[in-house]
Amino acid sequence: MNDQPEPLRRASSLVRGSNRGRLVEVLRRQGPLPRVELARSTGLSFPAISAITSKLLAEELLCEADTGAATSWSDDTDEEYADPSSGRRRGRPAVLLTLNPEFGRIIAVSLRMNLIETLIADFSGAAVAQSRLELTTRALDAGALCDLVIAQIEAMLDATATPRHRLLGIGIALQGIVNADTGRHLWSPALSITDVDLATPVRQAFGVEVVMANDAVAVAVALAAAEPALAQGLSATIMVGHGVGMGIVIDGEARWGAGAGSEIGHVKLAMNGPQCRCGQRGCIEAHLADYALYRDARTFLDLPPAVSQQPSEAQMALLRERASGGDPRLAHLFEQAGRALAEAVAATISVLRPHHVILAGPGLQAFEMMRRAYEERLDQAVLPWLLKSTTIHIRPSEAAAIVDGMVRRTLRVVDQSQLETPE
Repeated sequence: MNDQPEPLRRASSLVRGSNRGRLVEVLRRQGPLPRVELARSTGLSFPAISAITSKLLAEELLCEADTGAATSWSDDTDEEYADPSSGRRRGRPAVLLTLNPEFGRIIAVSLRMNLIETLIADFSGAAVAQSRLELTTRALDAGALCDLVIAQIEAMLDATATPRHRLLGIGIALQGIVNADTGRHLWSPALSITDVDLATPVRQAFGVEVVMANDAVAVAVALAAAEPALAQGLSATIMVGHGVGMGIVIDGEARWGAGAGSEIGHVKLAMNGPQCRCGQRGCIEAHLADYALYRDARTFLDLPPAVSQQPSEAQMALLRERASGGDPRLAHLFEQAGRALAEAVAATISVLRPHHVILAGPGLQAFEMMRRAYEERLDQAVLPWLLKSTTIHIRPSEAAAIVDGMVRRTLRVVDQSQLETPE
């Protein structure tokens, strides 16, 4: 007797064998493909692809893509071919197969300072609906935190009329330190509580896989998916905004479990430097994050106070506007931030030697004010031949990238849940 909940049985059926998982992975990465291209991309024989796709179509995991006027042709053999007498391809228009969006849905939750954002997506990864709830997150105790996350998920299911058995997985991204293997939130500046098991009560409430990640990991996955060039090799995304964190992906995937998130923002620049929200002094974050810049600017400018010491997007826009007006005191603050950013990049390159470093997050909207100090310090802090081996990209991404990346991360886990089980 199979006592697994229905959603788990459905998720497990996705990838009962490694060949099925390989096929699903290719379709998720490349989009709709004909069978002949699936064979080429997976390395499987055409008969194997034909058998697997027939089963997945019957299970409604795959469907035929609506292609309009087809431009490629196939007779469903191993190769497309041309008629020598006419110069035209023989056969019929190629049937493109794709992941069935209606097979199931994924919910991603992003919890950060004073905000919880929820996104529901279909099985192809396309967004169906999204919500934002503003609240004082540091006032939540452990029970209230779990109840809130569960309530937001239930509200999203109800708002989109999604049957519970169609929910395949839930992804939760948090600021701060997350143990992705155990599903525990260890520490976050957005919360006053520590060491909370968030995954277990959510898993019990919905009976599906729950994937936890640091928000920087989610952004790293989203950026790699949006730009395939960034998914080649090892990429380290340094996210600057409410805080400073780093997500590490290999070939576009977060494969290191808990190690995929790095607290680069809490590397020390000075033992007696400015106060950091982690309780220590002199961290990179204490020079670079939004709250640090806004806090220090308020010591000499008349700026409205921030809720829970976290400035809003509008308040940070006001600060950038004031800085662009030529105030030398603000120019000095952003120069310090630029040097702190360079130290984060230097440490990342020297320790990891990544193929790509991606500077992302809303804090990069002020990068031009930091650029000169950043470039000068980076040249001093990294050995020249190491610096040349890494490509640095500037991507001032929006916060929405967190839930987008968390959907992709969760879909990947759902796809792979039974990848090693033989067919």
